Amino acid sequence: MSSSFGHAAFRLGFFIVFVTGALLLFLERGTAEWAITVFTFLLALLFLVIVAVIVRLGQRRS
Repeated sequence: MSSSFGHAAFRLGFFIVFVTGALLLFLERGTAEWAITVFTFLLALLFLVIVAVIVRLGQRRS
């Protein structure tokens, strides 16, 4: 994975985590919007973990 691709993927994932985390502070629990935002937040966290692992593995091979 190229360095610029890793940076872009991490920035995108962090942006989504930040925005959905901020939205969770203002949404009412138990609503459909809250549930979808939690789902998106968890997917973005998973995406960040996957990107971090791929970048880490790429550094070891170099």
